[in-house]
Amino acid sequence: MNTSLTKANLTLTKDRVLSRLHEISVIGIIRVDSREDCLNAMKALGEGGLRAFEIPTTTPDAVELVKESRRKYGNETVIGMGTVLDAATAEGGIHAGAQFIVSPSVDKDVLAVCARSGVVSCPGAFSATEVAQALKWGADLVKLFPISQVGPGYMKALMGPFPRVRFVPTGGIEAGNAGEYVRAGAFCLGVGGGLVSKKAIADGRFELLTKAAKHILMAVNNARSSLVGKPD
Repeated sequence: MNTSLTKANLTLTKDRVLSRLHEISVIGIIRVDSREDCLNAMKALGEGGLRAFEIPTTTPDAVELVKESRRKYGNETVIGMGTVLDAATAEGGIHAGAQFIVSPSVDKDVLAVCARSGVVSCPGAFSATEVAQALKWGADLVKLFPISQVGPGYMKALMGPFPRVRFVPTGGIEAGNAGEYVRAGAFCLGVGGGLVSKKAIADGRFELLTKAAKHILMAVNNARSSLVGKPD
């Protein structure tokens, strides 16, 4: 069992995971109240075309869900663990098969674990100082959170002094504004509430999650198409 999981991890290098996340463009953040809700939400979003998911440690049985999802989807879908606050939790997620690790802050020990394991790291930052620290400690991606407080213009301004940073704006993103972040230069988007409605889940209306996934992916694809051929 562990052997098959290891092989699944080895089939995608860190560079390939990064490439896939950029291609997929949207990471669905599955912050829900039960294991069953997580699995059902991922299924519904997958039916809408989504192929990247972050399972936060606040979701019950997060480590087991990462392991189960990796076995179920293989490398068809990119699976990561989020809300990782310390090195031990990062190690647990990576052992379960997480292909990327997301933190709400810049933690040197978490970044070191990811670097040693060859797993994509995505610490959370907001200020230029935090972004610089994330870069210094080897972050692969930088989660810009909460982006809803400042908007795409803020991210674009940060890209001036940090042109090589792969920003993942997160917080308050949905189909109506996703394209703005893509046009501003986002590497990919972190989307929680804009995809995973707890009311829809409580009502058993998972088709609404499928519809939300289709809408946001359409918005992102339209925005990317509008950038083709345009100078930087």
